[in-house]
Amino acid sequence: MGSVALRSKPESQAASSDWLDAALTPWMERIAAAPGGSLLSLSLDLPEALFDLARNGRADRMWIAPTEDFLGAGAVPGFGDIGVDRWRAACRRWVRLGAGQAPVAFLTAPPAPIGGAARLSVPELLLRRNGGRCVLVLTGFRDFAPAAALARQWGETFRALTAPAAKETQGAIERQEDFPSRDEWRARVRAATKAIKAEKLEKVVLARKRVVMLHAPIDVDALARRMAQGCVEGRVVKFPSHNGCALAATPELLAVKRGRGLVSHALAGTAPRFAAPADDAQAAENLLACVKERREHALVVESIAGAMREMCDEVFHAPEPGLMRLPRLQHLWTPVTGHLRENFDLLDAIAALHPTPAVLGWPKAPARAFLRDTEERRDGLYTGLAGWIDVEGDGEAAVVLRCAEIEGREARLWAGGGIMAESDPDAEWAETELKLTTFFDILGGGPT
Repeated sequence: MGSVALRSKPESQAASSDWLDAALTPWMERIAAAPGGSLLSLSLDLPEALFDLARNGRADRMWIAPTEDFLGAGAVPGFGDIGVDRWRAACRRWVRLGAGQAPVAFLTAPPAPIGGAARLSVPELLLRRNGGRCVLVLTGFRDFAPAAALARQWGETFRALTAPAAKETQGAIERQEDFPSRDEWRARVRAATKAIKAEKLEKVVLARKRVVMLHAPIDVDALARRMAQGCVEGRVVKFPSHNGCALAATPELLAVKRGRGLVSHALAGTAPRFAAPADDAQAAENLLACVKERREHALVVESIAGAMREMCDEVFHAPEPGLMRLPRLQHLWTPVTGHLRENFDLLDAIAALHPTPAVLGWPKAPARAFLRDTEERRDGLYTGLAGWIDVEGDGEAAVVLRCAEIEGREARLWAGGGIMAESDPDAEWAETELKLTTFFDILGGGPT
């Protein structure tokens, strides 16, 4: 009871519906026999043509990585927004059919100044492509309704997900505005450096927002596809948010867990990229030699390593940072690895690590107090987390950077910079401008 052949490339909802009906038929008796009161998942091998239809369609959640893609549609009733304890309890009673990938929940955590525990959402349909294999995981809550009712619900969600994508549209930019203004930004940076020199804190991360209004509603899925084409190192994520949809191309992985292994990426310290190799190499050399950037990076490494030592038997990181080189920017980069002790999992790691000094500041309590006192507000998921975890405890969580909150015709773009005692307001403004261009260009504000 594995893969069901697809006779021709699907071009309609009817073709995808026929495939799913045929794939479900051999499993209906076992679905009906599953005990009530638990989550049930069925894993099926999926034709790649159907995966591609869904990837070009209307997935509620997307996680696009260099070697692995996840698409999610719908949420299991009662499991669309759950806490860590309920997730762990559900995992203990989960009924799993089929021999494919483990069921997955998507996770988010609040922006850095707020902090707080992760929340999880269990998708009705999960499509996963990894190593050339495509899998569909269907999940529902097994109550006392007929199994056919659950199959009908899966079918409706699958047809919507694999419907042919509408023609891409992209409206021209109508207007844009920065918050804070450049003068207000200078004042905020000076207030931060004054507090640091007074030894109230060592570092704080300030953020700025650019509100962009287009002439036509923004096609979020088309944007996500364009971002995925150019995001070679990081993760492209699309998640619902309180104000529309959060879309990001983020290079920073807070936590990656496979088995007992845990990795967290320290990413702090930024320089531009240049087309001329000599100029690009000089910028990298300057970044590696910059005392301010190295000190800022070291704070992040020390914070991550310290948190991981509370959970891990062994923690290791290189004594000197390397470089993460992206199309427009290059960052100081140090992976920190550890071996988790028994009874610690990915969600424990997230709770201990988030937020890092890279997106909040250091020490955390005075940095958060400074941001609260200066009334910094961050929309949606910016400097929060997005990621996934499976029922076996493996997963990934990325810091939501290079992002926008999109609602209708409006996109709210975010970027931030780490402020140290010697920070210059105009230099920090220039750095955040570079970060904003990742998204602004894709919206049509500049060259792609």
